[in-house]
Amino acid sequence: MDLEEIYRLAVDFRRYFHRKPEVAEQEYETQAYITDVLQRYGITYTTVGTGIIARVGQGALCVALRGEMDALRVKEATGLPFASENEGVMHACGHDMHLAMVLAVTIALKQQEPLLQKTVKIVFQPSEEKRPGGARLLLPELLKDPVPRAIFAQHVYPGLPTGCVGVRSGAFFASSDNIIFSVEGKGTHAAMPQNGSDPILATACLIQFYQTLVTKFRNPLTPAVVSVTSVHGGTANNVIPDRVDVKGTVRTHDNELRDRIFELIDEKSEAICGLYGCRFKRDKTMNGLPVLMNDRLLTEQFVGRAGYLLGQEHVRLMEPLTLGEDFAIYLQSIPGVMWVLGVCPPIQDAMPPLHNPGFSPDEEAMRTGIVMLLDCVNRFPVN
Repeated sequence: MDLEEIYRLAVDFRRYFHRKPEVAEQEYETQAYITDVLQRYGITYTTVGTGIIARVGQGALCVALRGEMDALRVKEATGLPFASENEGVMHACGHDMHLAMVLAVTIALKQQEPLLQKTVKIVFQPSEEKRPGGARLLLPELLKDPVPRAIFAQHVYPGLPTGCVGVRSGAFFASSDNIIFSVEGKGTHAAMPQNGSDPILATACLIQFYQTLVTKFRNPLTPAVVSVTSVHGGTANNVIPDRVDVKGTVRTHDNELRDRIFELIDEKSEAICGLYGCRFKRDKTMNGLPVLMNDRLLTEQFVGRAGYLLGQEHVRLMEPLTLGEDFAIYLQSIPGVMWVLGVCPPIQDAMPPLHNPGFSPDEEAMRTGIVMLLDCVNRFPVN
């Protein structure tokens, strides 16, 4: 198969997936469609939940590719002729394109199977958008013999023009963790606060303290964000409630700092709440994402190959991104690279961002993505 044939396949796949989006853990039709395609081309696979791991080639040398299956609860406003047919659900993060490119590349690899001289595992992953995430579900199956010596993936990126790729060695995507906690006090009449313990006041102090976590407790050269995004407590103007529920997020590019922030939250929050006669209770379910760490050597090789194939002017060395990505879970066990794929049409200076109802990536970008996925497989290991 030549590049044009692979690209046309990817376009057809992408438009199907875009019309039929499914949210995390409900990717049943998507799974059925992919397995039907794999069976049609004689490609072996294993299912895990709503996920799939396909396999092409043979041999102890193994490399893996990954694409995501799930969509978002977003009402589409693109006006595309192949817009979502599932009301209130949309592929607004580009997973339809990721999936389409990986599926088309899988078929192309099957066509050249006698020449591969390696095993290629292709991961069709559900639930990237919902924690604990599909990567944790599929990793044990992926690590069965032969264990991949490298894994590669890409993510569409509206901040780069079509034809470009962006990458960074080491910390690229941020860790992504939830802060979920409650402050429990003693409810009372607002006119008699001395008879109760005010959880709203204690919560306000906690929120102020959390901002010092990224101003006073870290190296200022290490990026970090702590944002409180949801505060719920009380229903009346004359009643001090007995409980406040709070949610937020922590992002950083340093896994040690990630751990230290939560140590400080637990250590200091109880003391702060105690000053107001309140109790601090945090949901300690750690199902967030670590920092996505691209392998240094593989990234250097990727940059060199991308410059050769696309032209140096189309390869961007990126600053760290504050987005979270559960591809980081694979990279804790397997060296690999995730890069971002420019999808902003050349006739536009800007486009709607990820997760926006109007997000409509340029399909032409899939040509670049396909070239790089195939090269990562065919050229690995690069001497």
